[in-house]
Amino acid sequence: MNSTMNLLEERFDEVREQFGLLEHWIFLNTPDQTLPGKYWLKAVRQFFDFQEAGRMEDMPNQDIATHPFLMAATYEAMERSAKLIGADREEVTLMYRPLQAANLIVNDMMDTMQEWKEGDNVVFTDLTYPSVPYVFMNLRDRHGVELRCVKNVNGEILMEDLEKAIDANTRLVTINRTTPFCGFTYDVKQVCKIAHEHGALVLDDAFQAVGAIKVDVHDDDLDFLVTGSYKWQNGPEGAGIFYIKKDLIEKINPRYRNYLAISMPEGVPFSLEHHDNLKSWDNPQIQTAQKFSQDLVTGPSAFGWLAALKFIEKLGIENIEKRVRCLGQYAVNRLRDVGVTFRSPTDPGKMHGMITYTTGSYERDLESFRRFSYPPIGKKPIKVSMRALGGVGGIRIGTH
Repeated sequence: MNSTMNLLEERFDEVREQFGLLEHWIFLNTPDQTLPGKYWLKAVRQFFDFQEAGRMEDMPNQDIATHPFLMAATYEAMERSAKLIGADREEVTLMYRPLQAANLIVNDMMDTMQEWKEGDNVVFTDLTYPSVPYVFMNLRDRHGVELRCVKNVNGEILMEDLEKAIDANTRLVTINRTTPFCGFTYDVKQVCKIAHEHGALVLDDAFQAVGAIKVDVHDDDLDFLVTGSYKWQNGPEGAGIFYIKKDLIEKINPRYRNYLAISMPEGVPFSLEHHDNLKSWDNPQIQTAQKFSQDLVTGPSAFGWLAALKFIEKLGIENIEKRVRCLGQYAVNRLRDVGVTFRSPTDPGKMHGMITYTTGSYERDLESFRRFSYPPIGKKPIKVSMRALGGVGGIRIGTH
């Protein structure tokens, strides 16, 4: 196949056929959860086929489907996911949910660098997904850390408002690269510049961006990124990326310990005659993102996500972004024709393919949502969501 071919433009029907439910739904709900793709369903079934065939037992050499934490597919997924976000391989490990990353960063990693104390503050916004502010509440209650919440203006976080909230006592700034309920998309490079000027670190929950638009963590100078596979990456549940900047890896000595994230001169020592459960494991931690791995990604998820990453590479993230943005603006224009009120930015520089709008009242929005979900006989359901956060709410669509 010609490597320069844009499958999304030249063979779009073949791409669409990977998502069988499109035969039955009009699907505009990727911000909630993607449709299952035949390519990753096949890979997950293959994993269980290997297992059923007895390919999971101990072997002298690692097989394709040995222990889920050790199998080659997991490490290949880490390599490909690093490439997807512009990171180096050693800066990425697998993690399923932003909640896990937030707890690890806030309650472990940053606390080992410098203990939280009264007078510290963390900065987030009223559009930040609730899982991270909930973790911050623990800092407030235990240590007296100040929680600084920047308010949105018409579904947008103004950079000058964010900058006013950050000072020399700010330890961490948290953003969603694309906000989950209204689609506002940050200039992350500018956020990092402001935070770093004050000595703060930046955590980017990029669940609603990775897989839809091109991300380059090095160009942004980002400290942490977390994202999952089951939304815009069109992959299965149970897998995702945790990125940490290389410069931070050696500086952080986490309390959370992973016995498989140490240097092993003789390899995993289980079969060694002199294996000892203290001496054999009393080795330095490896200085990669893997030392922060919680090993929560299982074999089927890793197989499926690897297939999803390959699918994204095949289509090309630049081609995906171009189409997502084009469809996003098309949706804006058609919605404008019918007279809705937008609750999210419609400026192409501040969004990609997620749009929140209202028909004028919550009751009418709810009526529309129900009509979409339960259409007249013979019509396909239209899959969308109703969402509200920070005073911004309505019907949310996503144009993947």
